[in-house]
Amino acid sequence: MFASSNAIMEVDVDTQKVTEVVKYGGSYVYSLDYDYDNRYVYFPRQNFNDIVRFRYPSLNITLQNVVNTSYSPEGVAVDSANDHVYWVDDSNRLSRCNSDGKNIVVLVTSFSPAFMIRLDVTNRWMYIGYVHTGIYKSRFDLTDNSVIVTFSQRIGLKKTVLMTYSGEIKSVNEDGSDVKTIISTHSVSTEYYAIGVLDNHIYYADKHQLVIRNKSQGSTRLLYIPTATPFKAYTYLIQ
Repeated sequence: MFASSNAIMEVDVDTQKVTEVVKYGGSYVYSLDYDYDNRYVYFPRQNFNDIVRFRYPSLNITLQNVVNTSYSPEGVAVDSANDHVYWVDDSNRLSRCNSDGKNIVVLVTSFSPAFMIRLDVTNRWMYIGYVHTGIYKSRFDLTDNSVIVTFSQRIGLKKTVLMTYSGEIKSVNEDGSDVKTIISTHSVSTEYYAIGVLDNHIYYADKHQLVIRNKSQGSTRLLYIPTATPFKAYTYLIQ
């Protein structure tokens, strides 16, 4: 599942069939997350200053407004166990609300803009990517803060696999050690927006295409070429 320029799309990685799931209007969408307990997909609409959701799978998919944000939201993450939705915005804030949008709380304001947030719900870790500094992790109550890795370039993150704007896909341990390059795409671009990992495959996208690549063999397969530009995408893999 990924966001194109105006709709949420899904692609069957076996048949390469691409289906439009729901239109969301003209806005940048840099993040998707899935509530496995309640079966909702959440995503922020940067231009509309809101976070919306839709039930998935469903025969009748419609967007539901969750919360209106004061600033443009960049990344969203769902903690189903505690009925919480987290997001980071372009005002350098980390906020949280209930899954229905109630009880909005600003948890922290940083000195660097954040563009992504991911949750390890099982082990209760929160990962936040900052544009100018790197990836940080902390507990859900914001204790045990530490730096996983620092980068001078903006990156996309899926757990411990990340992609730089120089086209390198890297892995890093949760304690920040053993940073290594898994794949070099040999394509320097300022338009990498997406990365997702499932089993032995890495999915990544720029404004021109969505690609699947085998981690061990390095072979690539083109999954999708958009007909509309710009292709602002963030992949999220739903099993």
